[in-house]
Order: sequence, then C-alpha cells, then structure tokens
Amino acid sequence: MLNLTAPVRVAVIDVAGPLADLDCGRPEQPPYTAAWILVCRAGRPLGSIEIALHDPVITAAELEREVRGQLGDAWDTDRPGAQEPPPPLSRASVVVPTNFGRPAELRRCLKRLGELDHPDYEVIVVDNRPADAPAADIEGARVVREPRPGISAARNRGIAVATGEIIAFTDDDVQVHPGWLSALGRRFARQPHLSAVSGLVIPLELETQAQILFEQSGSGLDRGYAPLTFERAGRFRVRRRDERSGVAEVRSLYLTGEFGLGSNMAFRTAVLQAAGGFDEALGVGTRTRGGEDLAMFVELLTAGHQTGYEPTAIIEHQHRATMADLDRQIYGYGLGFTAMLTAVAIRDPRHALGLAAIVPAWLKSLRAESSVKSVNRADDYPPGLARAEFRGMAAGPLAYLRARRANSLWRR
Repeated sequence: MLNLTAPVRVAVIDVAGPLADLDCGRPEQPPYTAAWILVCRAGRPLGSIEIALHDPVITAAELEREVRGQLGDAWDTDRPGAQEPPPPLSRASVVVPTNFGRPAELRRCLKRLGELDHPDYEVIVVDNRPADAPAADIEGARVVREPRPGISAARNRGIAVATGEIIAFTDDDVQVHPGWLSALGRRFARQPHLSAVSGLVIPLELETQAQILFEQSGSGLDRGYAPLTFERAGRFRVRRRDERSGVAEVRSLYLTGEFGLGSNMAFRTAVLQAAGGFDEALGVGTRTRGGEDLAMFVELLTAGHQTGYEPTAIIEHQHRATMADLDRQIYGYGLGFTAMLTAVAIRDPRHALGLAAIVPAWLKSLRAESSVKSVNRADDYPPGLARAEFRGMAAGPLAYLRARRANSLWRR
C-alpha cells in the first residue's frame, strides 16, 4: 500500500528485452519512497507492481527479481505465441473536447497525438468555449466550435464532423502511448462485431497526496490487464469474457467499473450516429459533471451490442494534484454515476426494475470494508472523501433532471 504522505515514482517498463537500471531520484524534496511500475512485454501489459525504495536507483537485477516475484504466474505464462500479421486498420478520428482551461496539458496531449503510429487518422479538437471566445488555430489538428456547454455536446459535434470509420475519444489532461490508437483499431479489426472498445488508464504521476488517494478511491477504471468482451446476457445482465483465458461470467449490467472511461474509449462511427450520440444532459460542463460515457456503454449493451476492453491501448492520466480538486472530483464522480442511472431509467423505464433489484445490496456493499472500493484504501484514507462521493450520489438524480431542463432551454 502506497504511503499517502510521500511522492511515488511512476514508470512503464517492457521486459521483452534486457532490463536496465531504473532511476528513481527526485530533485525536489521529499524524495521518492516507492515506485509504481506498469510491466509490459512487447507492449502488452502483464500487471503493475510496487517497490519500496531504499536507494535512488533500482538495479536491473532487483527490478527483475521484484517483477518475477510480484507478478508470479503472469511472468511465466503470459508469453506471446506465434505472431499473426497485423490486420488492416480503418481510418480513425480522434476527438478531444476542451475549453482551453489547461493549455499546458492540452499542448502535451496534442503533441503525443501527433506521434501516433496509426497509418490513417485525424485529430479533431472541439472548442467548447462560449461563442464569443477568440478562434483557436492548432497545428496538426482540425478545430471546430461547439458553444453549447458540456463534454457531451462537444463530443457530439466531433461525431458530426468526423471522417473516420472509428471515433476515439480522449481528454486534454492525458498523454497517449504511441500505439494507443492502433491497439484500439486492431481490436475492432479482429472482432468486427464489437461496437465499442475502451483501454487502460494509468497515472501520469503520483507526486501528491491527492494523486495517491485518487488511486485508492476506486473512482477510476477497474484496472485490469486482460482483454475483455462484454455482451448482453438477459435483460439486466452482461456476460464478461476474458479473451485470454476464455473464462466467462455473468454479472449485473450496472457494475460498470470495467466498461471504460471517457478519456480512453472508441466506437464505430455508424453505431454512435445510430444511437443519437451522447446524452447532452450528462458529463463535465453540465450540472451532472459526468456519467455520459457509462450511459453510452449501458445503452449499447442493453440494445444488444458487444463492447470490449483492450489493455494494450494505454493512456496516462494527470490526476488532480490538490485535495480541494480531488474532493470536487470525487463528488462529481458520485453525482455523475447516479445521474447516469437516472438517465438510462428515464430513457428506458425497464431499467428501474433492474436497479430496484440491486441498489439496496449495492448501497450496503459501499460501506463494507471488503467492498471493491474499500479493499485498496489505506487505513488513513480520509473519510471526508467517501462522504463527498455519497453526497454526490444523493444529488445525482435531481441534477440530471435540472440538466435536462437546462439543455431543453438551450435548444430553444
């Protein structure tokens, strides 16, 4: 368990070749006391490990010993077999909604997007500022305007102008890995029946207490390292299949932690257009602050589509650095989640029956120490963050109704 009061070195290593010493020195004080490392083999994530630091350098021998010891079977069994020729990739559009509130992060994001190894793609930046904001011109990207506030409206504008058969979405506070878009495209090519694919989200840095607490909060993607496929298995159930082991299990449609996040998701353009795009009363920039990504996954699965999770499609997310920002973010996640459940129930009232069957047990589990959210939290995890999430959940349904009304007034 990571120390909440000391910065943590974040690194990505690949064990397909010889390992090198890992520099964990930190020029500022305090020094790093631990390292969080994503371990890959030929670009394929095997898992993550944590190493307590006693010296500013982890030697290659120590690194290999820790990787072998902590990953166990994954080190020995997850070895690539004969390589299939890569499938041809369809043209892709990458849509980045932004209000230009994080200019340094946006520049860094777009630089990485310009370095992707995909053979045929475009980058669309959706300017989500008010109509009277000055025009933006970004080299290497097509900029379009969407003055209606909210990330869903911005994404829908991106859908309207995209030229790719696949549309991938990311945010202005992430850095994508060079193979990110190709990994998403290959998964679509190999499983033509998939309508959506999400990818792996890891921290860009863990320099502050707030960033480490976000990792423990359970509010992000349930970080897994095996490719998954989801399909409907009854009215309110989905079948989750591990494509590596072949193991399948049926679980609730509303246990959404593995479906994906808006910062790392892609869809077939025709599917998004047929679905009518994202719910513009959900998402950052509206009263609901989120939930639009999960609503889309739930609605697609309900309609009989299949979706996938592809861990080789990797992005690094810039977690909020201050406790005040983290508190607002956790509140927003709770708000967005129940707003999303309200949205899908209003669109299809049959969901109310499915939710009524699981909500009591779900609420009880949130307070249990053995719950998915609680198991990774340190003993000194601030109770105020958990309370912020509950406050958000309580406010979500009303926030959605108000956001729908505001959206209706905007349309008029």
